[in-house]
Amino acid sequence: MSELMSLKQLTFTYPATSRPALNDVDLSIASGDFVVIVGATGSGKTTLLRQLKPELIPAGKLTGTAQYQGRSIQTLSTTESAQAIGVVVQDPVVQPVMATVIEELAFSLENVGVSATSMPGRIAEIANFLGLDQLLHTPLQRLSGGQLQLVNLASALVLHPAMLLLDEPTAQLDPTTAQNFLNVLQQVHHELGLTIVMSEHRLDRVLPLASRLLIMQDGALLAAGSVATGLQLMTQHTELASFVPAIPNFFVQQHLTGHRLPLTVATAQQMLGQRGISFKLRSSAMPVKTAGSPLLTLTGVSFRYDQQAPTLRTIDVTFATGTWVAILGKNGAGKSTLLRVLAGLRKPQHGKVRLDKQLVWKLNNSALIRQVGLLSQHPIDQFTGLTVREELTAQARLGNEPANATTVTDWLAKLQLTAVADQNVFDLSGGQQQLVGLGLALITRPRLLLLDEPTKGLDPVTKQLVGRLLENYRAAGVTIVMASHDVEFSAQFATHGTFMFDGQLTPVQLSREFFTTNFMATTAVNRLLRQWVPQALFSTDVERKGGVDDQD
Repeated sequence: MSELMSLKQLTFTYPATSRPALNDVDLSIASGDFVVIVGATGSGKTTLLRQLKPELIPAGKLTGTAQYQGRSIQTLSTTESAQAIGVVVQDPVVQPVMATVIEELAFSLENVGVSATSMPGRIAEIANFLGLDQLLHTPLQRLSGGQLQLVNLASALVLHPAMLLLDEPTAQLDPTTAQNFLNVLQQVHHELGLTIVMSEHRLDRVLPLASRLLIMQDGALLAAGSVATGLQLMTQHTELASFVPAIPNFFVQQHLTGHRLPLTVATAQQMLGQRGISFKLRSSAMPVKTAGSPLLTLTGVSFRYDQQAPTLRTIDVTFATGTWVAILGKNGAGKSTLLRVLAGLRKPQHGKVRLDKQLVWKLNNSALIRQVGLLSQHPIDQFTGLTVREELTAQARLGNEPANATTVTDWLAKLQLTAVADQNVFDLSGGQQQLVGLGLALITRPRLLLLDEPTKGLDPVTKQLVGRLLENYRAAGVTIVMASHDVEFSAQFATHGTFMFDGQLTPVQLSREFFTTNFMATTAVNRLLRQWVPQALFSTDVERKGGVDDQD
């Protein structure tokens, strides 16, 4: 395949920083490649992607060269760039600019001068290809996250690009919707031959699609090669081992590291069956975390937005002190709305929400802030535009204890934000903004913590840090209610689980019972081992009964 894009000795440094975000990167991307970029938060993934399209190149010092089809990227005109290189960003809400689906698609075409006579055909073709034909006149604000992300993809594809750049495009999608989006992306790759370059933290669903894996570390390109080679390298690096998806990681943990690591449940089951390998539950007990007295009670809670069908329907549920309840459900199921009602930001049309015996929406703002911490789905909505240190300091003053500089410094260290403490919050990466939002929710030391997708945009190492931090607060008596698409994280840390479905919550169950009885919304290890050990959720839950060891 011919070379489409090349970077040579590319080094980039952001203003007011001395350490390069990219350091001497050499990279060749061939026409038809499906490239996945992996690396820790701050490793340079997003910065690398932004060097591949002229409009996205940030301010800073740039040396080296970046070429598209032999031309310097920076010499591409706006029209040439729009037609050649499409982009889909992490947050589906950020990208659209028009009111309806058809207007959004037409806007892309108008910007590059496509004639009015050609537009209907282009729009019809891409809408039918992506299954958007029944949504063309639907307001974008009524679309689910998955539908909106398909519109963003359509806006890029309608221009017939040769390359697609995607920055964690499934980060805010539920697992089923994320898989549907990736299925479409795979179809686009196979049938149209587009070159795809994607950064991603959740690798389990993406790696089976990839032809190449790029591993970033501290701004440098650690490796660029096959997925199999990249996985083997990641298992040997302490800093990267946690990025290995659950299925290949299970084989590593069980010392089944032969000539290849499986990427899917089906392949893994086949490999285990060929060697006659089976497993049994470890004899060690699996402790059940006990709950305290009721803290938050919902009685007959219903809520609807103006002239729409009810989002919440007669919800009756109690959340006990010291529990961590994970609420799963599709995009648009009502999880975020429920959290806003619990936080007193929305008043239900029917029913009551009580924190102890107090009606939540009757508490004044200062009382709410001291008792309820909220991490919204979009943390930037909670920012005032100050530095990280200033944001945390201002929030700490509203809390239950006197704020001081030491408290804020300690929180910066806990959240690994010390290095960016004096940067404006709007200049941070998405993962860093997520950590600031979490800090704002926790620094007031609330009794109730409401989290909307807390692991969004976080790399696996940071997710574990956040999980342990939250577990410490839960053990100290804080009640956590979390809306999440991250099944593995929820199964590992939450004490209880439930689904949001048809405006209601299913019965809240203990976490292990909830996840091991689910058929699809469970861990990869449970799906792999359910024929042997249906109670298992993680590799550490089982031990081998026998079978033939894998051979190199």
